[in-house]
Amino acid sequence: MNCKNCGAKLKETARVCPNCGAFVDDSSGYTLLTADDRIEDFYSSDGKAKKKGSLAFVISLILTVAIIGAGAYYYFANIKPRKVETPSVTFSSGSGIINDDEPVIYVAIEKNADIQYIHGVSLYKADYSESGIPKNAVSVSSDYEYTKNVDDTFRAIFFDTEKLDLKKNEVYSFTFEIKMSFKDSDDVFTYVQKAEISGDIKDDASDIVFDHTTSGQSDTDNSETTEKATEKSEEETTKAKENPVDNSFIYESYWYNKPYDDGELKTIIALKFNENNTFVSTKYEKKGDADFVVSTENGTFKIENGEIVISNGEGTENTKYKIGNNTLTEEQNGEIVQTLTARKYNSVKNAEDFFGI
Repeated sequence: MNCKNCGAKLKETARVCPNCGAFVDDSSGYTLLTADDRIEDFYSSDGKAKKKGSLAFVISLILTVAIIGAGAYYYFANIKPRKVETPSVTFSSGSGIINDDEPVIYVAIEKNADIQYIHGVSLYKADYSESGIPKNAVSVSSDYEYTKNVDDTFRAIFFDTEKLDLKKNEVYSFTFEIKMSFKDSDDVFTYVQKAEISGDIKDDASDIVFDHTTSGQSDTDNSETTEKATEKSEEETTKAKENPVDNSFIYESYWYNKPYDDGELKTIIALKFNENNTFVSTKYEKKGDADFVVSTENGTFKIENGEIVISNGEGTENTKYKIGNNTLTEEQNGEIVQTLTARKYNSVKNAEDFFGI
């Protein structure tokens, strides 16, 4: 006889069609197996198992689940946007004069939130709303500079306003668009900050843009005489013997020597001491109207008898810096040569500041 469902030839004793899986039921005719039915084993009267349909279904089911699982993994791992919380950063903005005569517009970063990199800053001569910078706004500059604190955290971002064509009797709305990433993350976040400024920039902003000194210390006046420096050092040495000095402050700053200027050549050196007894010496040198040339040297030092001692090589007398109360004074042959100036940043801008450039 033949299967009424698919037409395949059947044995007289067959209960299930081996071709399509339909039941052979004399009372109600042929009916197709359900998915559940196919999982079971059915046998013809000759005892031979008919499991081909069941095995195909199981394999198909496994493949389907695997494909769906792989697709879901790819979607969640690569396509579906990850919900990443934007780090909190606090800004303040304004304008002012730095380096005696350079007018700038700035954004000061009041909370760093472990900023790793600044990826770019665009300045728009436009206001912004809750929805962000207007689509038709045009960036007027991306030529930004930034400063850091002694602990290597970002301090301020600024633009030179001389390139912005500002008029003294007008007020301008600017917007900073800042792209930054943070430590232990590959994500880049965009921040906007508004600055409302007058074209007539007069206020000094050096203390905002630059972190000049270590905690509790003002810049040392380089015009201080050797006599005053000597008296100060002797007084501090006496106090140091009575009350041991915490030397940790020497690692928190860049220490600048007295600038040298003979009218043609300008030179200044910044020393950065590290707790592993290594130091980096940064030399800024400018000849005539040329730009500063920057070079660095590495070395080691030791602290003994209340002094930082740097070996200058065989046959050359060591350079010594006496450690006072948040001060370092240079000595040669037992006499004070100068008091170093502590600053919290190290850059060409800082070197220019020493020479009033």
